Amino acid sequence: MMRFTFHILLSSILIFGAKVSADTEVKPLPIDSLWESEGFLKALTASYGIDSRIEPRITVDEEHYLGEAGKAMAEKDREKAITTLTESSLLEESPAMLSMLASLQFEDGKLEEAIETFQKALEQFPNFRDVHRNLAIALIRQEKIEEAQTHLIRAMELGSHDGLTMGLLGYCHAVKEHPQASLNAYQLARLSQPNQREWIMGEAQALLSLEKPAEASAVLQELIDANPSEMTPWLIQSDAWVAMEKPLRAISNLEVWRRTGELSPSIVLSLGHLYLQNDLPDLALSRYREAILGAVPLPDAVEAITYLTNRQHWPEAKEVSEAIDVSSVYKEQLESGSLGTEVESSLVRNRALIELETGNAGKGAEMIEAWLEREPLDGQALILLARFKSEGGQREVAEMLLEQAERLPDHAAAAHLAHGKLLVANAEYADAIAHLEKANRLDPSDSVRRYLDAVRELAD
Repeated sequence: MMRFTFHILLSSILIFGAKVSADTEVKPLPIDSLWESEGFLKALTASYGIDSRIEPRITVDEEHYLGEAGKAMAEKDREKAITTLTESSLLEESPAMLSMLASLQFEDGKLEEAIETFQKALEQFPNFRDVHRNLAIALIRQEKIEEAQTHLIRAMELGSHDGLTMGLLGYCHAVKEHPQASLNAYQLARLSQPNQREWIMGEAQALLSLEKPAEASAVLQELIDANPSEMTPWLIQSDAWVAMEKPLRAISNLEVWRRTGELSPSIVLSLGHLYLQNDLPDLALSRYREAILGAVPLPDAVEAITYLTNRQHWPEAKEVSEAIDVSSVYKEQLESGSLGTEVESSLVRNRALIELETGNAGKGAEMIEAWLEREPLDGQALILLARFKSEGGQREVAEMLLEQAERLPDHAAAAHLAHGKLLVANAEYADAIAHLEKANRLDPSDSVRRYLDAVRELAD
């Protein structure tokens, strides 16, 4: 679940069905930077002294090897420290030495070896508190969240309530999509590590998931005030502004960073969506072009055309369509057929609509007909072609096309709705009601129900 590498929060706030953020899945923020922080390294290595309540007692001989390894680490000679421990005949029977070795292996990037060594230490001393926590850290690095959480909880039961333990527990809850538990853990983590960036980010994400955007924005403002040159909090706060129905403030945040050239094409595209939402199609078009020039994923570029056609901004939609045409990257993708028919169908249908609305209905119809020769079961294309035929005075052909679409389960509701509207346009209310009732049965909605009630009144 942690393949996420793009560092922006993925909110659940939709703009025309799209996100301010660029990714497609809601995931907790990555915590990779944590492993490099001074606080983390101190927490990982600070447990070499022994607390007999939660750590094994050590013998004089063990103390010698631990001391020698500690001296080597003081000299930043990790290899010598590891050798000191591994060459000792006491190692396999000493949970304290195994714990130290595992921590050194972790620092050396040898996760598999570190996990195995931590587990050996726990076999020797099952209540070794810091080993439970440190093993959890290594398991998180390997994306083994469930197993890691088990060890974090055990560390808590043994008295570990430090910021690192609680923060990592918050992260585990976030990965498992338990936002309230995640928020609780992150807030506890901040009691002892109030300035730890990852915990602040995590708290903000949990608040957004719990639909508390104002609180999330306030938390993020702490990071922005402390380090205004870091982009991520500004971007996450944009999601919060959208959730609070303050899109212009979200735009302001995003434009600050667009001017630096650091925004990804996907976020620039989302900025275009925000402008379109606020009835600024010219600015939306500018951002869409910029995103396409940056090779935003083609499905997202096609989605931008859909947003424009839905709002009947035909000239702007045509310009975005033409911008796609001149991209060699997109041309290769379309010619290879690697995108799947859904994206191509959407592009063809949008382009046909643009032609219809800009005075070239014949060309638009030809586009749809050519597509249907390739994909005869594309229900949305059949419905659109029926519209072309109906507006061209070919009602019988239009009805035939709609009847074909009605036999496709995924498109039957939309086809019956379109058929009903066609009949209403011809004042054939009784037959129209039958189709509208089928549409509402297959896909109930308030808008269809209201339309059906209006038609029934006309029929009376």
